[in-house]
Amino acid sequence: SSAASDVYKRQGKVYAVGWTFGAGAVYWIDNQFFTLGGNDSKAYAIVVHDGDVFIAGRDNGACYWKNSKKNVLSGGDSSGYGIAVKDNGNVFVGGYYMNNHHFIIPAYWKNGNRINLSKPDGGDGEVQDVKIYNGSMYYFGMSMAPNNMLGYLPKASYWKANGNRTDMPNGGGWQKGIYGGVGYGGCVEGDMVYVAGRVDWIAEVDDEGKDIPGTGGSYAHYWMNGTKVDLPGGVFNDYYVSSAYDIAAKAGFVVVSGEVASESQTQVPAAWVNEQLIHLEGEDTYGVAKAVYI
Repeated sequence: SSAASDVYKRQGKVYAVGWTFGAGAVYWIDNQFFTLGGNDSKAYAIVVHDGDVFIAGRDNGACYWKNSKKNVLSGGDSSGYGIAVKDNGNVFVGGYYMNNHHFIIPAYWKNGNRINLSKPDGGDGEVQDVKIYNGSMYYFGMSMAPNNMLGYLPKASYWKANGNRTDMPNGGGWQKGIYGGVGYGGCVEGDMVYVAGRVDWIAEVDDEGKDIPGTGGSYAHYWMNGTKVDLPGGVFNDYYVSSAYDIAAKAGFVVVSGEVASESQTQVPAAWVNEQLIHLEGEDTYGVAKAVYI
């Protein structure tokens, strides 16, 4: 079995990256298949710069590969989830690491040097995606703040190059049944910053304390300059409804990739174009659309 986690197109060639059972991290250039080796390695993001292929992932900790040569980042429990390369050749990898106090720290590595990003006091965070816009860095992911009732309250977040974090609204608090949100991907177009992810709802309970069927679950959304946009589609199936993993915006189009639940499957690959749902493989095919590129 295998999974593709990111896609990129350059000069007519399609690049994809992911992992396969037994081979670890892999990537594809059109139909050519390449292995990256390692011990249970995984690859999450790919970009091409001046003909060189850069891949972010993990292999006993955060790392990135340049043309299949591995560059080790910080050790320990860590991972690289996003990667981007500036015109001057500087390599930026976004992800997380766990510090000695067991906090998950959102961070990026510039040419291998780790820089922390802000997180809520007493909480955690991680970067899931990295993008460059007009020469400036943007990091997309999530942050978790301590909460007396929930333990942690998660929110989708993004960080600008200056390190400032912006948390996305969940649309209500736990008192209204919302557990929290998470961001998986993002992009910048013009003066608009987009974040794709989901918001999780807490199931309602009956008088006996049992979950009421059809309540709770995860719902796909994206945020546009901090305003939450609902993405339609999906049915309630074992707490799955929908989730969004990546987003691209260009020339008036906003395209989101993800999954929706159907009557027969909890996860069906899907995309939304200007908030209109498209089932990519029908409603009975199990899968997830993890990335979109325009």
